[in-house]
Amino acid sequence: MKKIALGLIAVIFFAACESKDGNQVTVSGTIENPPEEGMMTISLLEQGKLSLKDTIVLNEDNTFEYTMPAGAPEFYILNMFNTQRATLILSEEDVEVIADGSERNGKLEITGSEDIKHLEAIRNMTEEQNEEVREINAQFLAARKADDQEKMKNIQDDFMIIQEKRKENIKAKVEEMLPSIAVIQAMNFFNPNEDFEFMQKVSASLEEAHPNSSIVQFYAKQIDDLSKVSIGVVAPDFSMPTPEGDTVSLSDYRGGYVLVDFWAAWCKPCRAENPNVVAAYNKYKDQGFEILGVSLDKKREDWLKAIEQDGLEWTQVSDLKYWQTPVVQEYKISGIPFSLLIGPEGKIVAKNLRGDELHQKLEEIYSGS
Repeated sequence: MKKIALGLIAVIFFAACESKDGNQVTVSGTIENPPEEGMMTISLLEQGKLSLKDTIVLNEDNTFEYTMPAGAPEFYILNMFNTQRATLILSEEDVEVIADGSERNGKLEITGSEDIKHLEAIRNMTEEQNEEVREINAQFLAARKADDQEKMKNIQDDFMIIQEKRKENIKAKVEEMLPSIAVIQAMNFFNPNEDFEFMQKVSASLEEAHPNSSIVQFYAKQIDDLSKVSIGVVAPDFSMPTPEGDTVSLSDYRGGYVLVDFWAAWCKPCRAENPNVVAAYNKYKDQGFEILGVSLDKKREDWLKAIEQDGLEWTQVSDLKYWQTPVVQEYKISGIPFSLLIGPEGKIVAKNLRGDELHQKLEEIYSGS
């Protein structure tokens, strides 16, 4: 008897075969080189976490069969002896797996449904993009080593054009794949700050087709949360203390443009961007441009020292709760620097304007002033 071994998620895709019984779905197959110790497990991916559903024991001839009730499509993880893992979409079609079982990148053959074909296509798109990024990075590093600033700029510009074209192609493929829940994995290609309308469209299509799917409901909840801080909506109000102990609210800035700049003294990219923000402030402050700095620091002395060192003259607030500050959850912030440009009516105009993009947007706003 082999022992239980539950592993973590790894994205390896495989397909489903036609179901023999509309009320059940079966996962079956052969593990060619199973280790002496360990066992197979199957887990449901729900609420972003794995929930162990059952263990699967091999027969003497190294075959297995696991049957469960058919239902709304969901993502499952088949863990083979904590060595190989596969992501399944199970609904009403059976799955057949032939795997090595002893090597992480060993033989893995899966047959089945359109859902799994879509998963494999998304995996291939991901690998293509990763390879392209690696090549671009190598070219950029070589140009930087040679101190060829013009080539570095050209590489960056070309990469942005390539990425935009690739994203448009992926959008078209996602639309072809809908309403397969496989497209949820393709959402990693998109930026909510730039592609939120498309992501909403995908979510709505999935909800209509699979209202009882827990993964669809989870994704819809994520989209709904993001909609509260998307471009065009009124930014949620918040109030926080200044270094002097005064309370400042975002709503205090109604009537003009304000950049809400989330940063921290310990954040090197934030500190590197600060001179650019200072330059923008100095250029447009006399025309009414404001900045509200929101620090995610936890040490008051570090926060105050950074304000002075970087010459941040605008209002600064912080509750010194690090990532536990409520505004982080309210605004769905996963990394800093992060910024929002808020318009006179309190609506979000733009997100994460950095470098030249910040100056270009402000010039667009104030050029007629």
